[in-house]
Amino acid sequence: MEKQDIERLAKLETEIKAMRDLIMNMDSKLDIWNKTFVPRNEINEMFRSRDKEVNELSQDLEKIRENVANNQQDSSTKWEHFWSKAVWFLIGLFGSIFMILFKDSLS
Repeated sequence: MEKQDIERLAKLETEIKAMRDLIMNMDSKLDIWNKTFVPRNEINEMFRSRDKEVNELSQDLEKIRENVANNQQDSSTKWEHFWSKAVWFLIGLFGSIFMILFKDSLS
């Protein structure tokens, strides 16, 4: 073989060795990645269970909001009832006091 052929073969051997080292490095990285890889089925199941929990929490939150709204309506009607009774009580009280104070002048 000629000197040029020997040099070309040496370059090719060097490039092949570099490519082999690169492939081995990629293979080891791929092995590490595969150890932590989660299969698609498991991810889909994880998302399904998460979505189910989110839906349940959303329904619970909606029920709580409805209960709060109902309680506020009940509370407002209770306050209205209380104030109307208080007003009627005061009217009766002032009327009684008025009658006691002015009963002689009214007869």
